[in-house]
Amino acid sequence: MKQITIFLEKKHGKLKEITSVLAEASVSIKAVDLVESSDFGLLRVITDDIVKACEAIEKNGFSLTLTDVLKVEIDDEIGALSRVVSLFSDNGIDIEYCYTLNSEMKGSFIFKINTALLNKAKKLLEENSISFE
Repeated sequence: MKQITIFLEKKHGKLKEITSVLAEASVSIKAVDLVESSDFGLLRVITDDIVKACEAIEKNGFSLTLTDVLKVEIDDEIGALSRVVSLFSDNGIDIEYCYTLNSEMKGSFIFKINTALLNKAKKLLEENSISFE
């Protein structure tokens, strides 16, 4: 699964501007994570149409990068996230960051993992019957 990271100047209205750009392009934001520093912000988004989203973002002058991430489906029960995090940790896979994408009955966590370990992580999830994209 691809994640779009958009670089935003730390100025009033920039988040409104980018969400409006996506709305006007009829792109649905499925997950969002906003991280800030003193001078700029990083907006990470998962959308329903990666191509249309990238075209709209770039057309409107924003800088972006695409990143491979894993969307891991986790049952809504105590300990479910811990099991996946432990599976990665016990097998030498560090999580660089994560955030959520939720539905009614299941939650999905977005995990950024070192690209060199992405296939290993996917294999572990498959071997443990955990759904992912």
